[in-house]
Amino acid sequence: MNLTSFLSRCVGPLLVAMALALGACDPQPPMSTTTIQQPSQGTQNLRLGEYRVAPGDRLRVVVLSDTELSGEYEVDSTGMIAPRMAGRVVVLGMTMPEIEVMLADRYRSGGYLRNPRMSVDLVSRRPFYIIGEVSRPGSFPYVSGINVVQAIAIAGGYTRRASKTRITIQRFNAQQGQEETVTEDSPVGLGDIIRVPERWF
Repeated sequence: MNLTSFLSRCVGPLLVAMALALGACDPQPPMSTTTIQQPSQGTQNLRLGEYRVAPGDRLRVVVLSDTELSGEYEVDSTGMIAPRMAGRVVVLGMTMPEIEVMLADRYRSGGYLRNPRMSVDLVSRRPFYIIGEVSRPGSFPYVSGINVVQAIAIAGGYTRRASKTRITIQRFNAQQGQEETVTEDSPVGLGDIIRVPERWF
């Protein structure tokens, strides 16, 4: 075997193996903030399907088999709505598909519809609230990903008497009066109550 033949048979495969090893060790580019924060369309749809209703949410009930029974309803403080001919029903903590099944059973068992076909959609989510030293205290439509300073901007900004270091939030699922101290960068959730106190001096 001559030298050229030896090199082609032995060194060639060795170079290929080294190239594969280096490729395996090559670090992957880090995930960008956009990649981490932006869910896929499938994930977004899944989250919408898992959304659980609470007071302040507004629902649209469309009864395909009898459009006169369709309407929009806001979930009241007790977690109930009152669809036409169905009476008051509890929807607190339920998903849209669960509400559809419950209402269909209600119309069927009440004798109003033999084969009810309907859809339930979320028209608007429960708002967040701001009280205290802001220009326009009150309730505001929720914006996904909002933080405290953005929420305060929506409410017209701070007053001259506002304390920016003692802001608190009562989270939606917290017990009455249970508040946590937050910063301007803290996230705001659906139904949260932001309190901006007056500064001491």
